[in-house]
Amino acid sequence: MPETAADHQGRRSARQRIIEAATELFSTRGYAATTTRDIADKVGIRQPSLYSHFKVKADILVEVELQTFRPTLDLFATLVADESLTALERLARLVEFDVRMLCDGPWNVALLGYLPEVRNEGIAHGMADHGHELYQAYRVLVHGALTESGRSEADPDTTTEVVFSLVDGMILRRVHNPRLDGGRLAPAVREAVLAMVR
Repeated sequence: MPETAADHQGRRSARQRIIEAATELFSTRGYAATTTRDIADKVGIRQPSLYSHFKVKADILVEVELQTFRPTLDLFATLVADESLTALERLARLVEFDVRMLCDGPWNVALLGYLPEVRNEGIAHGMADHGHELYQAYRVLVHGALTESGRSEADPDTTTEVVFSLVDGMILRRVHNPRLDGGRLAPAVREAVLAMVR
C-alpha cells in the first residue's frame, strides 16, 4: 500500500521529534550517556520504531548537528543571491545571525562536536564536511569584504580563520556562561569583524 500524505507527515513529525529529543538528551547528558532507548522513551515511541528513521545513534547526532549549520548556510545562500547588498553587509548579517543563533538557542548543540566521545568515535569526521562548508561560506564573504574595502593584499585565509574563530568562540563561551545574550553580543562581534575587513 503506498504511503499517504498523512503517513508521510506522521513519519516526518516522528523524525523531527526524535531529533528534538536527542538534541535535549545529548546536550544535557552527553552523547555517550544517551541511549537510543532514552531517545525513543522521550519521544514516546518504541526503540525499533526509531530505527526506521535512523540506522544508528551516530546518524541522529549528525542530524542534530546539522540543525546548527543549515540555518546559517541557508542565510548565506540568500545573502549571496541578494545583489542589493554590499559584501560588507552580507558578512555583517551572517556574523550577527550566527552569533545570535549560537548564543540564544535552547541548547548549546554546536558543542557536541567538541565532546571527546564524539571525536574519539570518529563521528565528528561525519560532521566535518558541514563545518568545512560553513567555513567556506565565511571565506567567500570575508574575501568579498576585503576586496570591496580595497584590501585585496590582505590574506583572506588568515582573516577568515580569525573571523570564524571569533564567531565559533561563542560555543565555548556559552559553556562558561549559559546565559549569553546574543542580542547584546551579536552587534559587538559584527563590529569587531567589520573592523578586521575594512
